[in-house]
Amino acid sequence: MNSDSSNDNNAASSESETASQKLPVRQKLIAVYKAKLRDLVKKHSHLPFSLDDKTLSANLANVLERVGFHTYPQPAQQTGALIANIVKWLKSDYLILLHYRPQTGGHNLVNLLRAIKSSAPNTSFKTLIPVFFLSYSSQKQQDIFRLLGNFGIRYASFLTTNAEIDTNIEEILKDLLSFHKMMTAAATPEKKDPIALKDGDMEKVNKYKELLTRGEELFQKGEYEEAIKVFTEAISIHANFQALVERGDAYYKSKKFMPALSDYREANKLEQSVPSPYAKIAACCFVLIKENKDNPEKIKTLFALAMKHLKEAESLIDKMARDNAGSPERLPKSPYAPVVAALGEADFREMGLEDFEREISKLSARVIKNTSSIDYVDPDLEMDIRIDQAILLARNQEYEKAEKIFRQVIDEDPSFVGPAFNNYAVELRKNGHEGKAFQIYMELLGHEIPDRNIVVENLKTAGLNHAVYLREHGRQEEAYHVYKDILKFNPRGKEWVLCDLAMAYLETQNQAQASFRLMEAIYINPRIMAAERFDRYRDLRNLREEMIKKLNECAS
Repeated sequence: MNSDSSNDNNAASSESETASQKLPVRQKLIAVYKAKLRDLVKKHSHLPFSLDDKTLSANLANVLERVGFHTYPQPAQQTGALIANIVKWLKSDYLILLHYRPQTGGHNLVNLLRAIKSSAPNTSFKTLIPVFFLSYSSQKQQDIFRLLGNFGIRYASFLTTNAEIDTNIEEILKDLLSFHKMMTAAATPEKKDPIALKDGDMEKVNKYKELLTRGEELFQKGEYEEAIKVFTEAISIHANFQALVERGDAYYKSKKFMPALSDYREANKLEQSVPSPYAKIAACCFVLIKENKDNPEKIKTLFALAMKHLKEAESLIDKMARDNAGSPERLPKSPYAPVVAALGEADFREMGLEDFEREISKLSARVIKNTSSIDYVDPDLEMDIRIDQAILLARNQEYEKAEKIFRQVIDEDPSFVGPAFNNYAVELRKNGHEGKAFQIYMELLGHEIPDRNIVVENLKTAGLNHAVYLREHGRQEEAYHVYKDILKFNPRGKEWVLCDLAMAYLETQNQAQASFRLMEAIYINPRIMAAERFDRYRDLRNLREEMIKKLNECAS
């Protein structure tokens, strides 16, 4: 049972939030949550609900309809009719919001659920969300709340009595989003009541909810240090699975990998049937290997720990697939996403750890095989999941599939061109494909991107390496074009690119062009020939001496 809410990470939601900042509150809610709840609407488009507050009910119906749901606000009705309707809705996989008060028909909510079970014993309450108002703080009401878990109810929504209409509507929308994430994400377990309720604890529950929501908002804004403080306060109320994972994520983003590892391990102890913490533990271990590269024994221990947890995650994902073989729609669209994300940190190609690389390659190949049926150009998948998968494919030299995903991501949201193409180019370079990487950098620089200077330097490095390859294979004309393309972006150390171009011209006996490029280099850096690095360009030194000799002959 849980009333936590969380922010959606997808790009469509972010765009909606930006566009709706200046709208009235009601319109802003609709604009933001229409994008955020898109997947839930697709899966559960029908939403009957019952609320005692008629004004709230009418306004909520209007908002939910505009978000995309088909709503069925329920009038007061006899218990028998309500039971029959709920059974029918649950069998049809409708999503139900139910605020049920004890005085209705003489039943409390638990009695109502028992009556439903008696009427239809096989009924599952997985899509029923009870609604509570925080004024209900009696011990009896809290006892009822705790008993709901016996019926397999996985979530509850808490509203505030006498709050503004839009405040409670927003709370319901947040809860619908959290409910959807909890039900569909491989990383999210079946939630339980976040706090052991006692007299007066409803206020504590509300505070806990506020802290988690605030922490998630700070995390989405990239304010990780502040998010850590807020999550820590929430954990001081109750150290549950979600709070520990989310604080671990904030530590991870802050590059504080030991505290992140600690939080993930604590979360794993609380919920051992969820793959995500296992994969996150592995990711921390992979990063710590790079930080401890001078300690062979430690990195062996870390690697063994990482692989153990990744294999545990794999086993759990496989079990999920077997358990839901008859209902694959219950699975996340990309169940291996946590494992793929962890493998993104397992890059030891430049550390000489060949044994580690072999193990990672085997695991990567297995994951790619197990995810081959997933459509990673599906726009309903989160961008980060798709980019992680494309990076894994590129690393394993499945470039055509990787590039297809990268380009689809960019087509949908050009703001992802930086992380998509830059990651692709990095993988190409690490696998020795400098020429293709150079082309990708060229294309990337055709967009408005942050850190442009860094990309230019990467383009220069890839281009220079590719040009050497072309020259060694007698393809001087192509090499000329590569050097000239590099020079268009005015990189640092431009004079040395000119020296390389001059050398390429000398290789084809084109002394005129070689002389011209050498003079350009000297004009940019008059002291270039005094640099120790210039010793590698002996032919250019000889060329300059010959140029001076000819000038002297002309003068005489």
